[in-house]
Amino acid sequence: MTVHVFCGPTLSATEVRAVLSEAVPHPPIRHGDALRLHTGPGDLVLIVDGVFHQAASVRHKEILALMADGATVVGCSSMGALRGAELDAYGMIGVGEVYRRYRDGRSDSDADVAVTHTQGPEAEPLSAAMVDLESHLLDAHRAGAIDDTAHAAIAAALRKLHYTERSPRHPAALEAPGIAGFRSWLAAHPDLRGAKHRDAHAALRLIAAGSFKSTVPGAWVDQEWRTEHLAEWTDRHTGAVHGERHISTLAQRQYQQIFDLDYPQRWRARVLAWIAGAPSPDARTPAQSAAAAVHAAADSGLHLEDLTTEQRLRWLTPAEDAALDAEEALLRLLVRSAGSGSSLPGRDWPATAPDPATVEAVAKAYAVNDRAVALGVDVHGLNGAAVGHYLRRLWDLGEAAAEECDAAARDRGFRDFDGAVGVCRQFILAEVGEDLWTLLA
Repeated sequence: MTVHVFCGPTLSATEVRAVLSEAVPHPPIRHGDALRLHTGPGDLVLIVDGVFHQAASVRHKEILALMADGATVVGCSSMGALRGAELDAYGMIGVGEVYRRYRDGRSDSDADVAVTHTQGPEAEPLSAAMVDLESHLLDAHRAGAIDDTAHAAIAAALRKLHYTERSPRHPAALEAPGIAGFRSWLAAHPDLRGAKHRDAHAALRLIAAGSFKSTVPGAWVDQEWRTEHLAEWTDRHTGAVHGERHISTLAQRQYQQIFDLDYPQRWRARVLAWIAGAPSPDARTPAQSAAAAVHAAADSGLHLEDLTTEQRLRWLTPAEDAALDAEEALLRLLVRSAGSGSSLPGRDWPATAPDPATVEAVAKAYAVNDRAVALGVDVHGLNGAAVGHYLRRLWDLGEAAAEECDAAARDRGFRDFDGAVGVCRQFILAEVGEDLWTLLA
């Protein structure tokens, strides 16, 4: 069992290790972090803190993906409390007062837990969370330091402030009646920590006590909850590490789309298996997948003879439309209309292991691009016609018409030839050698 903890500034890595010595602390969670964890049954992920506006926040389906893979996900205090209240119906476990506030509807704003803080492993808050201020106000009220009127007035003044400025020392807060008594009470309790910190420590103690058993995903896991967006996020944030550089699954596949001569056959097999509802891309022979895909298309009401010439020529070249038999024409239409080369949505197929040669080639291309940037060259500004000419030679297209180039690109999972040109830009400088200056012209 591995325990991953995303925290800061509510909880420091030092505090995490003091309770769970073998836990793996991480900075506040952001979009993509959950997808890089490689968790499975028996693992536990505790989400305490997460980013809000300086980077994209963790998406709900990233957390669902963790749970679908068998991990137990617990949330508290800040981002964890928010996501816990939103996803407890799906099996995420919420802990603490802040979670209960959101679950019960007593808080409904992300800003109630938001703070600004310093960067680094031991992040220090620069503002105060509203949930913490309200817990302090309640404690001060119970201690007799402020009365009912002051309690309500100070809370109202603090709630009007933007979360980046929220503090009992803010000039607007200083105008609230009773603020002096509240600040004196805070000064007398310098080590006081708020609800977020208490909830985080409670979650750590529960984990240390073994209170959270491995969870089994609910019925939702067998439904069509995976989307093209989740597939794209997974492709962008998973992958391999080469040196200190992350080589995403997306970049690896894009390189193969461009340079692997066998890629069209693999892409065809994958798409047809997806259409046929196969449990994995290699569960059937190519002939079986083709027959099943044609049958699935017919069940959906798609028959080649029902398409107009214009509709067929959207996906077939004129030569193919004239020469191919109906079944092969339909199969090519299905493959080419499948969309981009991202992992096909709705299929929970096992991920393929990174190919070391591909990882090495992508890392080399990125290193060359870095050197080009140092010389003032941006790969996105490379001559498009020259990149297109390179692809024509690579794919043995010669002087083929535009529709033939589009067909060749779609057979590799691209939307069209221009899309392939755009992807090729990131790799081409490492491949062209003496032809470099033609591309830069």
